[in-house]
Amino acid sequence: MSKSPAPLRSREFTNIARRLDSFNSDNVIYGLIGVNALVMCMWQKADTTAKRHFMASNFTTSPAHIKTGHVHTLLTAAFSHVDAIHFFGNMTGLFFFGREVCAILGPKRFLGLYLGSAVAVSLAQVVSQPLYSSRNSLSLGASGAVNAVTAFSISMFPRNTFRVMFILPIPAYAAGTLFILRDLWGALGNIVQGSGHVTDLVGAGIGMFYFRRIYGRRSRFRRL
Repeated sequence: MSKSPAPLRSREFTNIARRLDSFNSDNVIYGLIGVNALVMCMWQKADTTAKRHFMASNFTTSPAHIKTGHVHTLLTAAFSHVDAIHFFGNMTGLFFFGREVCAILGPKRFLGLYLGSAVAVSLAQVVSQPLYSSRNSLSLGASGAVNAVTAFSISMFPRNTFRVMFILPIPAYAAGTLFILRDLWGALGNIVQGSGHVTDLVGAGIGMFYFRRIYGRRSRFRRL
């Protein structure tokens, strides 16, 4: 009777986790930005009906995607941007807030937060979309995952200072709150399109919950 492969799989997972934590934290952030940039370039190169269909089928998500078995889009849609402003806004947030969080958590836990939030927000969007519209609207973008990282960062270091455009100093809690509230503003501005903005706020909630789960009420980081 053959032995169960479970222990072997467990060791393989442990080895992968150890390798992840051996990565440079800044390189993890640059890697995520690079993947987002690559997918955006793929959108720009989608100049035929077949290519656009491939991108829409694999890099956006919706209730119809899940019903047809495209479950992977819950993750891949979070690396997908068509609009340059959407892309640069999200990647700016990831760059400024993500590097510090990744350095503190380590690549393994950071990616768990980022990717887990991406899937959770996509799922929230798919589930809530029928409440806003009878149409099968396509969802994409990294806002939910970036909001999770942003919320974690401002919970940990609320008194840190960022320089807007490298000139104007602004407290982290103010910068992060404004970054997250853009989604609430978008939701209030258009209730049909707004379901995506509302579910992005789920990401912020996950970030704050994860911070409390790890450090609790007495985190030493609150005193920094």
